[in-house]
Amino acid sequence: MIKVYLDWNVMSGMKNNHFQELNHIILNKDKFLLLYSTSHIGDIFASIKDHSEEEQKIVREDLDYITHLTDNLCLVNNSKEVVLSDYKPGELLDDRIREAPLFEDFSIDNLFKSIEEDDVSNGIVTSLKNLISSIPLDDAFKEAFENPESAAMLDKMFPGLKEDKTMNGFFKSFGNMFHNMNETEDYKDLRNMVQQIGLNSGHFNENKNPFEVIDNAYKKAGIENFEPDKYFEKGKNAPEWFDDITNEYIKLDMHGFKADKVKVTDKEKNTFKNTTEDASHSAFASVCNFYLTNDDKNYRKTKAVYDKLSINTKVLKPGEFIDYYNNYLNVHLLNDHLKSLFEIFTKPIFHNTDDDEGNYFGKVAYPNEYFFNFFNKIWVSNNEGDYFYFTLSTLPSNPNKTYTAYQEIETLIRMFFEILGPDENKMGMFDITEMRDKIWIGRRWQTNIGEIKIIRLNGWFQLYYNNEKVKASETVSNTHL
Repeated sequence: MIKVYLDWNVMSGMKNNHFQELNHIILNKDKFLLLYSTSHIGDIFASIKDHSEEEQKIVREDLDYITHLTDNLCLVNNSKEVVLSDYKPGELLDDRIREAPLFEDFSIDNLFKSIEEDDVSNGIVTSLKNLISSIPLDDAFKEAFENPESAAMLDKMFPGLKEDKTMNGFFKSFGNMFHNMNETEDYKDLRNMVQQIGLNSGHFNENKNPFEVIDNAYKKAGIENFEPDKYFEKGKNAPEWFDDITNEYIKLDMHGFKADKVKVTDKEKNTFKNTTEDASHSAFASVCNFYLTNDDKNYRKTKAVYDKLSINTKVLKPGEFIDYYNNYLNVHLLNDHLKSLFEIFTKPIFHNTDDDEGNYFGKVAYPNEYFFNFFNKIWVSNNEGDYFYFTLSTLPSNPNKTYTAYQEIETLIRMFFEILGPDENKMGMFDITEMRDKIWIGRRWQTNIGEIKIIRLNGWFQLYYNNEKVKASETVSNTHL
């Protein structure tokens, strides 16, 4: 199956019948595996204003539609890693609503409040609270406040911390910063401050790498480049690869590249929260084959970040995805997949590859097609004479994290089983209990066009094709099972 992540604007648009052709294509659950994330829940949570009966009805419909699309398959950041699990979106929203008060007051007094209420030895708890409150901050913070280049920015980000450089002051300041950035237009002031290096939206164009534009601006100004890692610690509340994506995304927005609107009125509220949620969507989407968004600013920033971090997820708008589908993915039956696969060998898309010792190791190609709705990498050995052999595998979308859901393998095996029947070991449909660590013996069929073997080796799913009796050209001309 082809993993697709839909941004909330696309999901809600489909729900409201704005993308009818996309809706028809994407609901083919033999071909596409749709995932949602906790950021979708964040989008819905942000839309809640008055808890009226009409609003609650819309929220329930939104949650039901997520289930309709994704069968509750959710990507969740548990602060250590991003996991793919079965979660009902309504339960996640309830958790978000229940936890909301915790983000309204970050003071140490509030953090210890529940402990003091439950602990009979609250004298000990109070002593511990006082001890933590008085701990001075790291010298790096103090030095940053003494540096004119960073002091103004830190004072804006952490209001009041300059006067109380202790852990208690930090928590209070962080709470104020969190509230101001997410509920007011303070992010606009911070962004303006960052852009005082002499950079704004007018410095970017389609022919320039936005990160190079930013780097050059700092070099020209003769000051140290702004790196989000210095202000947003990596790996503490998310995997480092996740933070890399969100930090680079925020860096682009802060410097004016396709910057989000910041405006708070009685009718709308666009704050830093919108930008961080969009950045998280881009991070979650990086573990899928496709990311569909109809927000041009999110689209442009995500493409730039993926390019910088060598992420292979294809970022497309709905119309672009429909075109891609019609050109490369509109193949359904096993024989049609085989025909499309063998036709690839007549195209000039292969290039030589070497092994670890520098010796020629065959040819490799990364086609636009997803053969059997799964494989998108082909390796071909040095076929000579009456012998034709190749291997299909997958090019990871995110080199730092990959997922293969059991539904993907179940659907892959079903495609072959429905035409070829049980394999040579009398194995039929896939069962999750077959998996043992990273090894899976898979399936092996002897067919009239050669041997087809699907296995899992060293954690990677691969398809091996072997025909010792014909040349490649003869196989291409006769692919019907």
